[in-house]
Amino acid sequence: MLAAVFAVLFGLSLLPGREPLCLKFARRVSGGIMPEGAFGYCRKLTWLWFFVCTVAGGLSLAGYWYVSLVVIPALLFAEHRFRNRYFTVTFHTSGSTGGAKTIVKPFECLAKEVVYHSRRWRELGYKPTVLATIHPDHMYGKLWRVMLPAAMGWPVDSEIILTPESLLDKMAKADKVFLITTPSFLMRFLAYAANYEVPQNCMEIITSGALLTGETSRRTREVFGVEPLQIYGSTETGGVASRRGDGLFEAFSTVKIAATRDGRLKVKSPYFAGFSYTLGDGVELKDKRRFKLLGRRDRLVKINEERVNLAEMEEKIRGLGFADCALVKLESDKGPYLGCMIAGDKVPPLEMRARLIGIFPKGTVPKKFRFVEAIPKNTQGKVVAEEIRHAFEV
Repeated sequence: MLAAVFAVLFGLSLLPGREPLCLKFARRVSGGIMPEGAFGYCRKLTWLWFFVCTVAGGLSLAGYWYVSLVVIPALLFAEHRFRNRYFTVTFHTSGSTGGAKTIVKPFECLAKEVVYHSRRWRELGYKPTVLATIHPDHMYGKLWRVMLPAAMGWPVDSEIILTPESLLDKMAKADKVFLITTPSFLMRFLAYAANYEVPQNCMEIITSGALLTGETSRRTREVFGVEPLQIYGSTETGGVASRRGDGLFEAFSTVKIAATRDGRLKVKSPYFAGFSYTLGDGVELKDKRRFKLLGRRDRLVKINEERVNLAEMEEKIRGLGFADCALVKLESDKGPYLGCMIAGDKVPPLEMRARLIGIFPKGTVPKKFRFVEAIPKNTQGKVVAEEIRHAFEV
C-alpha cells in the first residue's frame, strides 16, 4: 500500500510545471548545491521510482509484498553508487611533497562538507562579500570560494586577488568581507601592514594549505580584527579539523579520528568516498576530538643519529626574527645533512651556525644556507620540497 502512495507522489511531481520529487529531495539534503545536469538526472530518476513503486504496489496487492523488501533497498544502493560515479569533480594535488596527483571526488562529498560549514554562519543577519586570493580549481577554492557562497547566497568578487593593494581596494568598497586566503598571502600582507590603513570590516578569514604560525595568526588579528580560522585536511579527505591560533586542532563533529601505530592521523569522514584514510601527518591525540599536529612523517629525519622534526626546527629559526624559512635534507659522501633557506637579511654562514648551535644539537645544525626575499611556495601556500632542494644543487 505504501508503495502505491509513493507511486502517486512520484507521478504527480512529473506533471508539467512541477518539480520532480527526486530533485526536491536532492535540494534539501545538499543545501541547494546541485551539480550540472542534476535536473535531467533527477527527472529520469523520478520516472524510475514511479515505475518501481507502481510495480511494487501491484505485487503487494497480489500477495508478493516481500519482493519490495529486496528490490527497493537494492535499487537505492545501486543508484547511490552510480550517482557517485556520474557526478564527480576532478582536482590536482599541489605536489608539495612529491608528484602531483589527480583526485576524482563525488560531488556529493563536497556538498556534504559545504552543508556542514554553512551552519556556522547560517544565522548572520547580513550577506558579506566573498574575497579570495585562491583559485577555484583547487578543492579548497571550489568549496569555499564557489560552493559555500552559492549555498549561503553571498555575493562573490570574481577577481582572484594577487596583491595587498588589490585586497585593500576591494575591502574599502565592501560592507562586510569574508576573506578566503593562504598563510603565504597573509605573511606577505603583514610584512608591509604598517604602510596600510586596513578597513575593519572583515568578519571572517579562512585559511588552509600550509600551517599558520602563531605569530602570523596573532598579527592577523591585530591588523584585521579577526583571528583566522585554519582548516586542516587534504584533497583526498576534504576538511578534517580546524583551529584558531597555534593551539590544538579540533576535528569536525562529523569526522572520527585515530592515530595509527606509527603515529599518523587516520580519519573516517562523510567527505570522501572510502571507508577510512590515513594522512601523511604525524599527530599527538589529546582526546577523541583534539590533536596536536606534528607535521608530515617525512619531515621527521635522522641527522647524525639524531631524529629531528624539521617543522619544529623551522619554527625555532623563525623565532630568531626571520620572516620565514624552509629546511631540507641533503645527501653527501659523509652522510645526510640539512640545508636551510631563509627569507630575510643575509647573515654570514659561520655566524648563522653559531646562532643555531645554541638552539639545536651540534650535529643537526644546518651546514648550507640560502638567503632569499621569499620562500618559493605554490598557489596553496605550501613549500615544494624539490624546489628548495634544487636551490642547494646550483
